[in-house]
Amino acid sequence: MKEKLCRLIAAAGGAAASFLTGVPPVLWVLVAVMSLDYVTGLLCGWTGVSDKTPHGGLDSGAAFKGLMKKALILIVVLLAALLDQAVSMGAGAPFDAVTGATCLWFIAGEGISILENAVRMGVRVPAVLTRALELMKTRGENDPSSGNGGEAG
Repeated sequence: MKEKLCRLIAAAGGAAASFLTGVPPVLWVLVAVMSLDYVTGLLCGWTGVSDKTPHGGLDSGAAFKGLMKKALILIVVLLAALLDQAVSMGAGAPFDAVTGATCLWFIAGEGISILENAVRMGVRVPAVLTRALELMKTRGENDPSSGNGGEAG
């Protein structure tokens, strides 16, 4: 019984390693930036400056909603990867443009959210980044095609 369990664990580990070695580097960057955004969001809640709750503090519901948004981002990236795979099969050549563009789009949004969290916590952000952040927020709020309603992540 113990030997079967060891084999099962080894097989699962091998499958996971095989999958993870085939992941594009841009996806690792996205996962890292998403993690940083989540941590900075928790720090905002912990220090009482979060805009996700009426009282500005930590809230398990808001934290769970944030995790679900991150999960949906990964689902959209999976859809992009499936599209790339379909194009690759049809063209007979590797194609990763949709996945890369999708990851870069979400990396930008998560980066903006990290900057917003830093500003909320009183971190001095270079003026050029602050202006860019304000400009992107204004354009996002005024552009119904952006699909994000001005929310960065």
